[in-house]
Amino acid sequence: MRMFVAASLKNNCGKIIKSFSFTGGHHFDQVLLWVWRDLFVSLLAAGDPREKNIIPEMLGDLEEALGWHSLVRLLYGGKKRE
Repeated sequence: MRMFVAASLKNNCGKIIKSFSFTGGHHFDQVLLWVWRDLFVSLLAAGDPREKNIIPEMLGDLEEALGWHSLVRLLYGGKKRE
C-alpha cells in the first residue's frame, strides 16, 4: 500500500514558499534535495568567501551520502530528470 505524502516549506511568517506532494515515502529525497539546492543558491548569492569555499566539500558529502545521481537531481530541484 502506498501512502500519499504532502510537504510544505514555509518562511518565518508562515507563508508557503514550496509545496510537494507525491505517493510513497521513498520520494521524500526530492524535498531534501530541493532544500540543499536552495541552500547552495543562497550561499552563492549572499555568502561570504569562507562559506563559498566549503561548497565543494558539501557537494562531496552529498555525493557520498546519496550517490552522484543526487548531484544531477540537485540541479533540477530534486526531481528526477527524464
